[in-house]
Amino acid sequence: MKHILYSIALGLLVFIVSFQLLDEPAKEARVLSSFEAEQKQSEEPPPLKRDTIENEPIKKNYEPATVVQQDDQTGIVPTRLEIPSIGVDAPIGPEGYTDNGGMAVPDSVTRVGWFEPGTKPGRIGNAVIAGHVDGQSGPAVFYDLKELKAGDEIFVYGEDGSKMTFTVEKVAAYPVEESPIRDLFGPTNERALNLITCTGPYDQEASGYTERLAVYTTLTASDYKQ
Repeated sequence: MKHILYSIALGLLVFIVSFQLLDEPAKEARVLSSFEAEQKQSEEPPPLKRDTIENEPIKKNYEPATVVQQDDQTGIVPTRLEIPSIGVDAPIGPEGYTDNGGMAVPDSVTRVGWFEPGTKPGRIGNAVIAGHVDGQSGPAVFYDLKELKAGDEIFVYGEDGSKMTFTVEKVAAYPVEESPIRDLFGPTNERALNLITCTGPYDQEASGYTERLAVYTTLTASDYKQ
């Protein structure tokens, strides 16, 4: 008899405990991985490293000047940059001045920026296009820019359908504090296009690269649409 009562009591206890557990609100799951989470992460742009060109005194000391030579070509508003020798095919967006008077840089590792206050590609003067060498997550659009050689061709496409061919004249790296800003942004009688990015060792303390890479090119062919 005692054995039967014990079994009944044990059964009631299990029933009551189970009912209480079912009645408790379920705790929210801690999602470690899901398709939605991965998709959201992929949509967020990777963080960028600081570019010292943003603090260079371009506006204060080296605003583009009018050249003496008569210019018979209008130039183009660039929308796409192609460099076959290093596999670059990137959209171009306009960039202006930063609050410090330097050149603003793209907020993307896959896009390049044209210095809009300066010269249009194809016109007499120094047109300037800048891009990142890398971001926090890996290589960026100008990662292989240092591999360019004299004679390599660069193609710039305009919003009007024009195509201009620039040929590399020189590739050089300078200490950041000795960057030839006047040579890159200042006046010239050439139809020049200069590509710039960061290079050299990365200075963790300064949170920036120690050198500036410059690729100097000049216009050698033009399919300019009037």
